[in-house]
Amino acid sequence: MAIKKDTLDQLLAGRDPKEVFNKDGLFDELKKALAERVLNAEIDDHLEGETAEGRKKPPQWLFEQEGDHRDVEARYSHTARS
Repeated sequence: MAIKKDTLDQLLAGRDPKEVFNKDGLFDELKKALAERVLNAEIDDHLEGETAEGRKKPPQWLFEQEGDHRDVEARYSHTARS
């Protein structure tokens, strides 16, 4: 799938194209965002599979740390069995 030119223009807006590949530049930001998206999807798939198999809900301490993974509880809770 090709990335649209408009999308690239939005990502590059206000940035120095020479710094895109520098440490903590746009390329690093994109890699981090993509990795987080993929890992969150993997976690969701894993947790939904466990629920379908009748396993218990994960312990609360898993959701008490900062970061996107706290959203997993909200996405997971609607699939949990009583």
